[in-house]
Amino acid sequence: MASMLKNISQALADSLTACTWSSVTDPVTVQRANWPSFDVEDLVNPVMAITPPGYVVDRLARTSHQYDYQAAIFLGRHTPDNASADAMADLLEEMVDRIAAHQWATLAPGVTWPTGITSPQEIQVTLNPDEALQDRNVWRAVVMVTYRIGKAHA
Repeated sequence: MASMLKNISQALADSLTACTWSSVTDPVTVQRANWPSFDVEDLVNPVMAITPPGYVVDRLARTSHQYDYQAAIFLGRHTPDNASADAMADLLEEMVDRIAAHQWATLAPGVTWPTGITSPQEIQVTLNPDEALQDRNVWRAVVMVTYRIGKAHA
């Protein structure tokens, strides 16, 4: 049985790869990675790295559970000026709006999502964690997306 956590992260990466972004003119690199690592030289253009950080299982009844699967998205770019930093804020909002809408059948028709996964339950955005903007003018955001699915057990 394939990992639902991995499959969700891959479907999200594939869906974001299929998008055409209106908020930036440069190409956006999207990848799924377990341990993404970038140098400032790798961030000339916007980068999205999707990782599967974990999930939470809550008991609903004796024979059913609720699974909250998370996908973490690192969004980053070297932004030597205010205009490029502003463009990243626009790209972040465009990305979050597309994830929330979960209209991948239109935006990424060739991507198959795992059965039962629909629009996210929650999206959390952290801008420039650990004062990242001060680090060689690298703009960063971390987006945590939670997808909820129920599972019944015999």
